[in-house]
Amino acid sequence: MRGVSEPKQQRSRDSFAKVRAAVLELLHERGTGQFSLAEVSARAEVSIGSIYGRVSSKAGLLRLIQSEEFDRLDVETAERVGAAGVGAASFAAATSAIVTAYAGILRENRDLLSPFFLLGVEDAEILERGRVSGDAGQGVFIDALLGAAEEHGVELSPERAHWAFEIFYSLCVRYLGLGVTATASPHDTYAWSDLLDRLARTVYLTVSAD
Repeated sequence: MRGVSEPKQQRSRDSFAKVRAAVLELLHERGTGQFSLAEVSARAEVSIGSIYGRVSSKAGLLRLIQSEEFDRLDVETAERVGAAGVGAASFAAATSAIVTAYAGILRENRDLLSPFFLLGVEDAEILERGRVSGDAGQGVFIDALLGAAEEHGVELSPERAHWAFEIFYSLCVRYLGLGVTATASPHDTYAWSDLLDRLARTVYLTVSAD
């Protein structure tokens, strides 16, 4: 990654692990990237000079953290969502499992995702990296639906599966409040279990419609 120097010694790697942890804590607490490298340095108990020895700017540090964390999420999404509907008793059950798996990942990582939604408004590199993961997740979801449809003898076009994802994702993002500040809370009209039921039913009806 541009503007990033890989730490060579174990001590340096350990120090940067503290920096990474400090950034994640601040992102979770603030809900935005509104903090300074001095705050990161103090929280990590690592000199600011050491941080600048690895990255050239706060923007570079945030991009690095995003890249590493989104790589992790990409793998997790592929594993969990890809396997969610396999062997389900029915296409409806498979759809519910796929929806539940993907929504669960978004919910579990809300405090990580939401700040980067906001940061992407002004940082094109962060926006593009987010799009890469978003496209990858969409592909996993659609492939899982198509695989479940084939397993249960249901006719499903990629176009309809794509539309089902668009509906699911927009509703889930709105409920979780992704891309809003830390002072805003996730939508609470429905309990989480109720939302999952509604999302699963909506996706199932979308992909099953004549």
